Amino acid sequence: MENLVDFFTVAEKLECEYRIIRMSDDALQSVASHSWNMAMMAIAVQPYLKNDVDMAKVLKMCVLHDLPEAISHDIPLHQQSDDCLTNKKMQEACAISKIEGMLNNSDVSSCFEEYEKRMSSESKLVKALDRLDTTVQYLCAKDLSYICKYNDNFYWKLFFSEDFAKSFDFEPVLRKLFEEIKNRVTFRLKNELNIDADSFKG
Repeated sequence: MENLVDFFTVAEKLECEYRIIRMSDDALQSVASHSWNMAMMAIAVQPYLKNDVDMAKVLKMCVLHDLPEAISHDIPLHQQSDDCLTNKKMQEACAISKIEGMLNNSDVSSCFEEYEKRMSSESKLVKALDRLDTTVQYLCAKDLSYICKYNDNFYWKLFFSEDFAKSFDFEPVLRKLFEEIKNRVTFRLKNELNIDADSFKG
């Protein structure tokens, strides 16, 4: 029981770990909120999926995929240099080992490993939902101007890149959802900030 209680106190920290993403009330998005949103998306898109997936595995992966950040902390994408990524992977591996020890459940590390390898339909879907949630927050954010502040519009250039769009292609419904979100974000940028989205395309 002691290990389980220890795990509960670690998992709670995911609610206190914040991303740079802002929400509709202008608050920062917690990592726990991000994971919850992904689970909601998975449930919503399931009837439209082309590929068969184990939904129980998808939901488990949505909930667990960022859990190591409760220990190792989130690092914004624009700060992830090669050295930083190497260190991040080492820290996350230690965090996964610690979490697995608390739970006495090897399925947890298997879940993380499957997510990182992106070989299964489930892991590909979860990664796509990970990206899609960010785009939804771009649509919902109270003020979009904050995204312009990072590394010469790093995030807008990524959002409007074809490579980013292609990451949704393995599931047609996800590509359609992304395109709808992108159109709405484009409209907001023009009407609220007088920014032409074409300026971000390489």
